[in-house]
Amino acid sequence: NSQPITDALLRAKTRGVTVRMVTDGEFGLEKPTTTVDQLEAAGIKVVSDGSRGAFMHDKFFVIDGLYVWTGSTNMTVNGFYNNNNNSILIRSSRLAQNYTTEFEELFAGKFGKTSPTTVPNPTVTVEGTRIETYFESEGDVPTRLAELVKQARSVRFMAFSFTESLDYNEGGADASLMDLLRDRAESGQLDLRGIVETSSRQYIKPLVCGGVTVEQDGNPDVFHHKVIIFDDSIVVMGSFNFSKSAADNNDENVLIIHNAAIASAYLQEFQTRWNEATV
Repeated sequence: NSQPITDALLRAKTRGVTVRMVTDGEFGLEKPTTTVDQLEAAGIKVVSDGSRGAFMHDKFFVIDGLYVWTGSTNMTVNGFYNNNNNSILIRSSRLAQNYTTEFEELFAGKFGKTSPTTVPNPTVTVEGTRIETYFESEGDVPTRLAELVKQARSVRFMAFSFTESLDYNEGGADASLMDLLRDRAESGQLDLRGIVETSSRQYIKPLVCGGVTVEQDGNPDVFHHKVIIFDDSIVVMGSFNFSKSAADNNDENVLIIHNAAIASAYLQEFQTRWNEATV
């Protein structure tokens, strides 16, 4: 419902730019405040996931097959001005190819697990920075996160939602990512701290009961980040809430960025939010 973004897309259409959009049926088309109807009235093709129950939860732009803009930020007034969010703009034709492929699948109506697992360039290197790309719910983000947790000595997370039901594959069986974090922290192998949205704090009881310091955010609106920082050098970011629904039902995108300078920027945000959070 961001009018400035809507106006920019309308101007682009007037200039002859090809503009296409995929959105969530319930939250993209049916919200009373939506501006998507303005795009449709201008002849911009909009595809939604209808009323399937799960969410088309992606928030990304692909521009000229060269730029990818992604993160946790919805194109809304709340997303830009009230909630805590993060986004990143990356110039890479190979990364853009990954996101274009995913967009085309969604645009063809292939949502959730019906979306193919195709990622043309699972790992790309941009000016020396290694970036991994994942899409859910056709992928397996939790298992990759578990691999990173097992290797890490330090973890900081900022989460709108983190649930005990988020499972990863461990030797062919399901195991809880939250339990893995708690067990490594309890054993002294992992320095673990986190911040969660106040309304979601009830779901991280295993961490709190395990002695992990997890604070609730100090924003009277919504703490909307979906970020994990490993060893001050690796950032996990995107649209993916750390929940079973994100892994098994929704359409999501995740980047794992191996870059200490970018991690430092996210750690600054973590510290700022930590300073205003409450236990």
